[in-house]
Amino acid sequence: MIETVDTVASSFAATQEDVLFDIPYCSAAQFHEYYGKGIPPNRLGMGCAWQSFEVAQRVQERNGVKATLLFSGRHVAAVYPQTDGMVVLDPYLLHRAPVVLRRAAGVDGVVTATQDAFPFRTTAGGQPRPSKLRLTWTPANGGLHSEYSRFSPRRGRYVTFRAFTFRPGSMLPAFPPPHGLVRRLLLHAEQNNLSIRSIDRDSGRMRELVLPFSGRPRESLVDRDSLITKDNQGVVSHAGTEEFQRDLTGICASVASSPDELTEYLLGAAEIYAAMAPQDIVVPEYSVEDE
Repeated sequence: MIETVDTVASSFAATQEDVLFDIPYCSAAQFHEYYGKGIPPNRLGMGCAWQSFEVAQRVQERNGVKATLLFSGRHVAAVYPQTDGMVVLDPYLLHRAPVVLRRAAGVDGVVTATQDAFPFRTTAGGQPRPSKLRLTWTPANGGLHSEYSRFSPRRGRYVTFRAFTFRPGSMLPAFPPPHGLVRRLLLHAEQNNLSIRSIDRDSGRMRELVLPFSGRPRESLVDRDSLITKDNQGVVSHAGTEEFQRDLTGICASVASSPDELTEYLLGAAEIYAAMAPQDIVVPEYSVEDE
């Protein structure tokens, strides 16, 4: 049978879900791996690029199909070119099903596809508003652009949260990347927080535990009282509140952890960052407003 983008996507769907639910995004993981005591357990998450590496590895083990790894600065997506189009897997951008780009759907040489993504939110009136991942592909040169947006209950509209441009030929030759390169990228000025976000497999609810870096001096960076959580609607709760504890309990249940283990995991990565990052680094402000 000739494989089409649709048959390829259907065979990858379960793998994408497994990574989303079982291996949360966690920006602390690679600090422990590359500066700390080694690779942490998968249940405590991986960085964005490592999630793409993981889904690509699992697809290859299950289906025998090798991904092309596209990179854009500090981000990586797993893509699967076919004669009639392309399939994209990018767990960091939280799409539940593989994204299918069909050549036949192109308009003026550009193919666009949109897929629902987590978190699945609701308006004040109870109307569903899933997040959206929109991909734009130019088959003639291979350029790919991704834009991930979430519904903001506070603003009452969709807001772009992440966007990446993968330029033609921007392929990662091998994994893992060089050790020195990863260590440098971890200390990039864009790193303004450490976080772990989980999606509950049963309910589909997403929650985040975050340690913002902005707003206090380096010597106060490792501060348990500065931790916040975000619930599925993007509502921020601060350490010490009942709402914070509720969200933290939900995250711990999803990743088979305890509150003490999870908070120490983030604070331990913050200790590494505080010791290793350049003293003159200026990080962007991290918003602690409700989304």
